[in-house]
Amino acid sequence: MEKIIRHITCHLNESDRTDIAGFDTLIGDVRICVEFETYMDTVLLKTSEVLDRDWDLLDEDSAVLASRLKPVLEEYNRSHREAFAQAHHVISDRMF
Repeated sequence: MEKIIRHITCHLNESDRTDIAGFDTLIGDVRICVEFETYMDTVLLKTSEVLDRDWDLLDEDSAVLASRLKPVLEEYNRSHREAFAQAHHVISDRMF
């Protein structure tokens, strides 16, 4: 699961915040499908699914993935808010 979270975190960091593409890839012998949505400058988890090699949904693994992604997205959004606030302060300081 840690490898999956690292892949998704890299995907988030490499994506445009305003339009984050879904993450859909094979990792090991499972398929990981994650969709995000952006609402009011906050990235939210829309869906997260773990599928076996027959593309059957693995409910328990999907629930674990969703719960592990929650703090990742909280940190991602917090970091963005902090960077935005710092940029705003720098611009304000330059104006005066």
